[in-house]
Amino acid sequence: MAHSGENLAASLAELAAAVGALRLPQGAIAAAAQRWHADAAAALFHLRDRREHPPMVAVLGGTGTGKSTLINRLLGAELCAASFRRTYTSGPIAVTSATTAIPPNWLGLPHELVNELPARGRPLRLCIVTTAAAAGLLARINLVDTPDLDGDQPAHHAEADRVFRWAQALVFLVTPEKYQMTELFPYYRLARRYALPAAFVMNKCQEQGAVDDFAAQLAERHWPGAAVFAVPRDDAAYEPPPDAGLSALAQTLAELPRHMSSQANAAPRAEALRLRVADLLGRLRDQVLAPLRHRRVWVQRTKLALQAMTAPQAAVDVSPLTRQLQHRLQEQSILYLMGPQRMLQRVRQVPGLLLRLPRTAWDLLMHGQGVRLDPPAADAKPAPAPDFAAILADQFTVLHSRIDDLIASPEGGAAPPTREGESEQNADMGWRAVMLPPAAAADIAREELAELTRWLEQRWHSAPRDTAALQRLLRHLPGGESLVKWSEAAPYLLAVVVAAHGAVFGPVDLLIIGGFSLATWLGEKLSNEVTARTRQANERIARRYARLVQDQIERVCAWLEEQAPSEQDLLRIEAMADRLGA
Repeated sequence: MAHSGENLAASLAELAAAVGALRLPQGAIAAAAQRWHADAAAALFHLRDRREHPPMVAVLGGTGTGKSTLINRLLGAELCAASFRRTYTSGPIAVTSATTAIPPNWLGLPHELVNELPARGRPLRLCIVTTAAAAGLLARINLVDTPDLDGDQPAHHAEADRVFRWAQALVFLVTPEKYQMTELFPYYRLARRYALPAAFVMNKCQEQGAVDDFAAQLAERHWPGAAVFAVPRDDAAYEPPPDAGLSALAQTLAELPRHMSSQANAAPRAEALRLRVADLLGRLRDQVLAPLRHRRVWVQRTKLALQAMTAPQAAVDVSPLTRQLQHRLQEQSILYLMGPQRMLQRVRQVPGLLLRLPRTAWDLLMHGQGVRLDPPAADAKPAPAPDFAAILADQFTVLHSRIDDLIASPEGGAAPPTREGESEQNADMGWRAVMLPPAAAADIAREELAELTRWLEQRWHSAPRDTAALQRLLRHLPGGESLVKWSEAAPYLLAVVVAAHGAVFGPVDLLIIGGFSLATWLGEKLSNEVTARTRQANERIARRYARLVQDQIERVCAWLEEQAPSEQDLLRIEAMADRLGA
């Protein structure tokens, strides 16, 4: 049996370490895993216990039943603080003859020696009180005072439940007003299941009828024939039988080590340890592994939905910002001045040309000066450009909304699994921390537009590429600068000639004009650097925005991976649990 117990303890310790190493999200699953891990530590204590110390006897009961008072009366000293106020004991208090009599790391909590008496206890601490009082009793057992089981503070119940899991013997304390409290019923059943020696005490008793009714109730709760001890109220006329009084209780507690170490108790204890481990495995599968597997399925489904999500397009066109420069460069472009669009404009201006033809021809022939028919409007104000930064920020906010809907909404079965009493808003809103701010999308537009603005400012006072190339070519010819100026006059002269001959749509003129227009149109398209730069800015904004969207989706997917252990870890722990269960 010893060899089997050692193997069982080693396997359980390995399983507990694996569960403790799991990556768990905050919420109900993590709380259940933490409780299971604490109970596994208690089971390991029982499996490895060699009875080298006095047994740890815990006193359990409801609020106001007098647990601290009972310990003080058994030991004949004011060691534990007692009060009529509710929830006075907030943490476990171990009363012993020496600190070495307490098993190391018992309860899995820090141990704290208390010198100021009476001790009150502290949450998440085991307060230890050493005393020489009742040396005969404390040489055989250690008494542990506990918080209430039926108070309005769940933390007190958790502390008492922890002591129950680690205790090696129990004293259930009730009063005539509280012996029917339902909070004790599960612990009666578990004490019998785990073969824990238990003593039942009714405190503040005034008549034997309540004691007998309590014994009958215990017979229905897995404890037939259990002896019930009675402690009368101080002002009561009732006196319990000699074998059921306080001294008899002290004698029963003092005989616990002999009873627990008897050979007759070996087989029930081994079966109780097996049942304790089996219960642990059942709770592990139901409260930890099953929710984690459900959550792993949800993580995979949500990640696939995120990765398949169609990324919203940037849908930004910066051409309103470059339109003014394009118009200015067209006005300075020789190919544009000789092109079809300019030609049609001049044809429409033929009536005005004819009216001013004498003076225009004289200035042109004698002075080489052309007339500007379309000077820029001085009062014209360009329309305000769209707020591209706000547009991108709004589109990124829409992406956030779609991710929120996918993760937080229960539609489509994509909502994270929650447990009763758990607020999804508190447990599963962590993805908001990995959301990139919409300002990141707005910065893309601002940075690219700043670069485009610098380019526009550089190009504003420079000549178009076709004009600069033609100027370099004509610079080596005599009168080349005049030829450049005459290119502005060419549409005027051609329009006058066409109007004078009346052959605007004649076959010969149409052929000549069409061929000339096609050549100049192609040249104008090839030299349109503003359009190319506009397209480049749009493409850069679209690429950077697409990378930002992909980065956001990857961040959310990485957060999702942290919400459940990997499939390999779950399979490994399930296999370990199956081997331990076998």
